[in-house]
Amino acid sequence: MSADFLNATVEYTTRVNAMLNPIIPKSGLLLMGEKGIEFRSEKGPGFIQIPWTSVENIFVQMLFGGRYVRGFTIATDEGQLFEFVVNDAKDTLKYMRKYLERGVFQASKSNISKVLGQFKK
Repeated sequence: MSADFLNATVEYTTRVNAMLNPIIPKSGLLLMGEKGIEFRSEKGPGFIQIPWTSVENIFVQMLFGGRYVRGFTIATDEGQLFEFVVNDAKDTLKYMRKYLERGVFQASKSNISKVLGQFKK
């Protein structure tokens, strides 16, 4: 069973790992076009479709002072969180700026800064 594509034309494609559970990532393709973001699994069934209008925030996982971007988490208006690890995350985020406002993008705190923040009280 396959779902219809969200976009009529795909404008940007990149390989990603979707962190659908914390232990085993699911590899696939992230497809973007005029209507939204789609994840299609490479092995077996599985897809995610997120219209641009449903994206509330994108939390960017930056390391080394922003010199390296590991990936991002997309928060939707339905309260869902979708985490993607991307090889070329900076280019992917630049493409997303074509459809999303600058205020949607936020830097997420790294795990190290979260731990260190607990000791700074």
